[in-house]
Amino acid sequence: MTTKNQNHDVTDATIADVLELSRLLGEFGQIIRVTKLPNGDFEPDTHHSFVVALTAFDLARKFAPELDTGKILLYALVHDLPEMITGDMATLTASTAELKQKADKDAVALEKVAEIFASYPQIVKALRDYEKGDDDEALFVYWIDKMITIPGHFYDNGANLRRLGVHNRRDIADWYDRIQIKLSTRPGRPHASAVKVLELAYQKMRDELLG
Repeated sequence: MTTKNQNHDVTDATIADVLELSRLLGEFGQIIRVTKLPNGDFEPDTHHSFVVALTAFDLARKFAPELDTGKILLYALVHDLPEMITGDMATLTASTAELKQKADKDAVALEKVAEIFASYPQIVKALRDYEKGDDDEALFVYWIDKMITIPGHFYDNGANLRRLGVHNRRDIADWYDRIQIKLSTRPGRPHASAVKVLELAYQKMRDELLG
């Protein structure tokens, strides 16, 4: 068996970088979210990012084939790296002021993460490109990210929703209204499929979990 000698510049320094990246991502995996897994454990950020990535990839392949799925996967995998600094925040009942405060903290955290990942410039570039939101792929991931917590609330029939302070349809409607306001701040026009997925997931949560 022969291999192409395209990686002749791989050195011990390369392996050191791999080891350090693994360590950093291990730290990222220790960030625990307010959402839960099917077994009842709280979800780590690595799992959330993985789910966003594959869900956005699958939906894009089915309904938005004109989008670059490579970008979608990368954006989804890096989109929450600033939570290494800020941690996760429950947004279901957050006020507009609290959401603004979160956005300000995220901006500061982005710069700190850029320093932490300075040896991995392509990862930093992907995160900055996602945050800028200048392309359709970033907007697609942003919308799917706002939808992706909904399926998890079906694992326990809304028990975690109630723990988070969401008790009825009115609470869910208020959450949806705040999400729409937040989504509207992103530049560009979202893909119709991402809009529809969020809308239908919201309706299912409203009608079936806390009806």
